[in-house]
Amino acid sequence: MSNWLAFATDLVGLRKPHQLATRFVDIVSQELGLSTCMLLMPTSDGRLLVPHDSTLECSWAVTDFDNPFAHVLQSANAMHLTADELVFWQANRPFSQLVSNVGMFDSVLIQPLPLGDQHVQSILLMVGESHVVTGAFDDETFVKFVELYLQQRALLMTMERDEHDRRALSESLNDIKRCSVKQSLAQNLSQKLIGNSDVMQKLRQQIASAAQSQLSVMVQGETGTGKELVAEAVHQLSSRKDQPFVAINCAAIPENLLESELFGYCKGAFSGADSDKQGLIAQANGGTLFLDEIGDMPLALQAKLLRVLESRTFRPVGGKQEQASDFRLVSATHVNLIEQVRNREFRQDLYYRLFQYPITLPRLAARLDDIEVLGQHFVDLFNEQNGKNIRGLHFKAVDCLKQHNFPGNVRELKHLIEFGCAQTEDGTQVEEHCFAHRIMAMADIAPQPQSAEVAVTSAAFAAAPTTSTPDINDVNCEVISDLKAALNDFEAKIITERLKRYSGDRAKAALSLGIPKRTLAYKCQKLEIKSQ
Repeated sequence: MSNWLAFATDLVGLRKPHQLATRFVDIVSQELGLSTCMLLMPTSDGRLLVPHDSTLECSWAVTDFDNPFAHVLQSANAMHLTADELVFWQANRPFSQLVSNVGMFDSVLIQPLPLGDQHVQSILLMVGESHVVTGAFDDETFVKFVELYLQQRALLMTMERDEHDRRALSESLNDIKRCSVKQSLAQNLSQKLIGNSDVMQKLRQQIASAAQSQLSVMVQGETGTGKELVAEAVHQLSSRKDQPFVAINCAAIPENLLESELFGYCKGAFSGADSDKQGLIAQANGGTLFLDEIGDMPLALQAKLLRVLESRTFRPVGGKQEQASDFRLVSATHVNLIEQVRNREFRQDLYYRLFQYPITLPRLAARLDDIEVLGQHFVDLFNEQNGKNIRGLHFKAVDCLKQHNFPGNVRELKHLIEFGCAQTEDGTQVEEHCFAHRIMAMADIAPQPQSAEVAVTSAAFAAAPTTSTPDINDVNCEVISDLKAALNDFEAKIITERLKRYSGDRAKAALSLGIPKRTLAYKCQKLEIKSQ
């Protein structure tokens, strides 16, 4: 009989559970001269028993009692089957195939492990000569060898769980740290991208996430929403913040000059090229290249830009040698690039290359609650730049601003605040009258989108019979001493009459007068007109 304890060092030196099981089975099989030896382990969900050797494609359901493994698992008792007794287990094809080579003098032992434990963790299958398999567990040294294997396996499983828990804890701490960093970065952005609305908080978080990636960023938004500010923020929050931030407006440079601006040129490349000039792509090496209004880039140049993004190499105009530049691309546009792709005005492959991390900026009209804090910020800037002490916006001025649709977005608001500050005495607040007339003028000329329903309603207004409207000819001009008051009174009568006609419905009244609803609301507030 083999000296089983001599193999103890073979097991103790292993550090992986599957390696330990394989070595254990090999030793038992060789030393006992078994024809088949196998360890069956329950799957993670506990539904199946599978061999320790993953190359063996067989399994048994733990509730399928047409195989002996399920009985042993449920009873926690060993089962010994002779060649004659195996006839009763032919219904289970995988088991029948497994013991198909059992001879007349052979038998099968199915031993639950750990020994004498009601909680079965694995099953040892031994097929060989009957006196060998039945007498194996009568040998105390073999039993100790089996117990040594079980102890070593328990130790390795514990170590593996501890390592898994350690990795999980480390990943969790890293996630918390990354989340904390993103929140800190987003909070820092609040000094530059101003606003407390939900959309602005979400935008700052998006920018922080984009900055920490290496993906190309596409900033989309209407004119005046701050696309370049976002591009600069992506750069400043990235690992490239100490390297150059190079910006170019693709719509502001003539098509024939844009290529040389981007790629640079060599001396003699064209008339007037008296010396080599480094392009913006080369200048952005290690940093960030910002291409504003990329939707206006010519198709031929789009193909060259795509090649640069894929290879990170470029060739200056008139040059013969390829040059390399490692830059992060941030692009921006106010146009619908998808529509341009459909119209074959923008390359589809470049579109997908640019839109790795899209960021869409909200319209100011979608975050009117930010107007007050934005307004105060612009007042502070005006004071700092002009040495003034304007105290802020009067609440009626804020209300007036919130009535406007702001087609020019934040840039338009900034100009309005500066205009109002310029007309405000030092030490006082910006009043409503400082920019109200300018808002009215812009609202009257701004295009108003109309749905089909509104268009039909407008036609109905035009076709509907009208009631009498105040006529300027009915006014006695000779008795007017205050022209402004007279005009306000005349305007108030017209608006009052229209509101009365449409039962106080401001939307219909505004439409009938050909002005935006916001303008009508402002006029009602200014002229102290109440809905009828």
